[in-house]
Amino acid sequence: MVDAMSKKRIVKEAVKKEVEAAIEKPDRRKKHIDGIIKTVIASTLGILSGVICFYFLAPTTERPENFSYLLLLLAFYIQKPIYMQLGMDLAQFNWKDWFYIAFMTLMLWFITWTLLLN
Repeated sequence: MVDAMSKKRIVKEAVKKEVEAAIEKPDRRKKHIDGIIKTVIASTLGILSGVICFYFLAPTTERPENFSYLLLLLAFYIQKPIYMQLGMDLAQFNWKDWFYIAFMTLMLWFITWTLLLN
């Protein structure tokens, strides 16, 4: 009797794992695709803002103000509406996601602008 009960429990657990795996698979794929989209958009906007800073905000003696940081902030804040338009669930973003997006934008802005200045 105990042997039959344990076999039924093992079968139930196996079925339960298969169902969970079938449910998680599209979710994992969606997260992976969203991660790629986040990387591409943050990188593109970082590079674009670096190029704009080089061509339009070059420091001169006539204009000592430098609005490059403002442009960087704009490149960061414009990403939220872009993600919403792409159908990504912003409620799923945690602080690590936003930190990653800000870091990628900042680093690619800095690297692009530095390389163009040299």
